[in-house]
Amino acid sequence: NLAQKLYKNRFTEKREFKITMISRLDKIKDQETLIRAFLSTNNSNWELNLVGDGDTKDNLQDLVYSLNGAKKVRFLGSRNDVLKILSHTDIFALSTTNQEGFGIVLIEALSLGVPIIASDVPSCREVLMDGKGGILVPPGNLKAWEKALSKLMNSENERKVLGKKGKDISKYY
Repeated sequence: NLAQKLYKNRFTEKREFKITMISRLDKIKDQETLIRAFLSTNNSNWELNLVGDGDTKDNLQDLVYSLNGAKKVRFLGSRNDVLKILSHTDIFALSTTNQEGFGIVLIEALSLGVPIIASDVPSCREVLMDGKGGILVPPGNLKAWEKALSKLMNSENERKVLGKKGKDISKYY
């Protein structure tokens, strides 16, 4: 599969690394915690891509500018090429609330072997099999998000191991 080949090639290229969150920009999601945690890691060769559109877009963009993150956080809008985006992703993040529905995008990321960090809410916990397929972080906990992001951002081996576990779990779906 082309997306899987593209993803595997990500480990050998010299480039800027990408964290991606794909979801609506609305109040039941929590992009704000992800943005704050990502920018506080201060890791120069990483960028955060937010894919989706919605009511909170203006507020999130204002937050990014107020934190001087405009060069590191990108708003990509609504997209239909999810697998292509995921194939160029080094870490998939889903910062959300207890109101989150079943995470199809988590399954898509798992199927490509993209390592995942997600909020520890029922829907994410179910898809990630209680943390076997990804790192679960208390929702809205900025310090826990910073720690989880830093851990994966700073360890290619951790990303590979977690990605393989996720790919194995994706077979259940």
